[in-house]
Amino acid sequence: MSKRIVRTSKQLAAERQIHAAIAHFQNGEFECAISLCSAAEGQMPEPEEPTHFFAILKKASAENPPPDGPKEDFNYAANWMKHGWGVQETEIEEWEVTFWLNRAISKYRAVYGRGTPDMVALFPWAE
Repeated sequence: MSKRIVRTSKQLAAERQIHAAIAHFQNGEFECAISLCSAAEGQMPEPEEPTHFFAILKKASAENPPPDGPKEDFNYAANWMKHGWGVQETEIEEWEVTFWLNRAISKYRAVYGRGTPDMVALFPWAE
């Protein structure tokens, strides 16, 4: 049996992770979709201009903190799956996966200039 080798790059790895996340999202496999979006987002370098969704969200949150302190952990779902802490069971709503897909695809677009046809089919703004 010959060993299989895949030559890849940061861009290709992120692209494949996002494409797989889209497929998992469409199949209702929300845990996989979020995990792959989180991995893709972390795989990519930060763009020169912070124009992607998560950078804008973090900036807005820092500039407009709630008077009684932070309320939202933007990475909760991904961290819950990645780490061994938290409740044993939870519910993941479709909007949460859409949030993660927006994060990953908007960063991909900010770094690489445009989304792929699969990304554009999901979010036309990714073109």
